[in-house]
Amino acid sequence: MTGLAITGYASLDYPIGLAGQISGDRTTLIDHRDPAAWPRIGGCPAYMAIAVTQLQQTVSPVSWVGSDAESDVFVHDLRSAGAGINGIARLESERAPTAILAYQGDGTCACLFDPVFAGDEILTDNQRGLIASASHLCISVGPSHLTPEILACRNSNARLYWVVKNDAHCFTPEVCAELSAVADTIFCNRSERSLIGDVSPNTVILETRGSDGISVECNGHTQRLAVEHLPARDTTGAGDTFAGGYVAAEMTGTDDPLAAAQSGLDAAQKMLKQRLERERS
Repeated sequence: MTGLAITGYASLDYPIGLAGQISGDRTTLIDHRDPAAWPRIGGCPAYMAIAVTQLQQTVSPVSWVGSDAESDVFVHDLRSAGAGINGIARLESERAPTAILAYQGDGTCACLFDPVFAGDEILTDNQRGLIASASHLCISVGPSHLTPEILACRNSNARLYWVVKNDAHCFTPEVCAELSAVADTIFCNRSERSLIGDVSPNTVILETRGSDGISVECNGHTQRLAVEHLPARDTTGAGDTFAGGYVAAEMTGTDDPLAAAQSGLDAAQKMLKQRLERERS
């Protein structure tokens, strides 16, 4: 496969907007529920894949779902978006990995996540083949016990991307150090920047800083992109969509990190504008 393989957790997301704050032994009213996102496929591989397909590039998420009807929804929606599904392994479980995303009145989000499998994931032959044949490979938050095998399967000529997540179980200090040393491009937010260790001079680090824009670091130089403030409450997946747009731009031949970052920003802002329209309807 000449395309992108993305490893990481799958999720079916149930986003809701709350009129107040969650508190024990008290009812909190839901004041918004997006009918187009109940459930919505989630997880970094899915968000990145959707952004990549919108730029007409080949992408296959490598992830794990259950054998239940909700997992059928995940696979169906991924296929409908134009992504490959051969990297989605079906494990025997009547539950799908699921997240309830409660956006509270003060702007914070309470995330309740059911990972389901708790370390039972293995790489299938299909998944190994996709990783080995990919011209571009992205590692996102996923089963920590599989990271060494994923790196061992990687084609040595493939470009390697790392989407950082402040998850100490997945990205231990040892894994962070290894990925920092070998990744061609690293995506993080301001709070995750400290997880990145020593990198080569040519490594591109893209740090999202909320309303302060995006920092693009490479070869000792830092450039910044300004962002348009969009008051969407539901921002889940914006960073992953940015990463997908960036990688897709490189897959189409863009070799300027700032131009690729602008492509990623355009993809993320398009997604947020669509959500904002639905929130207002």
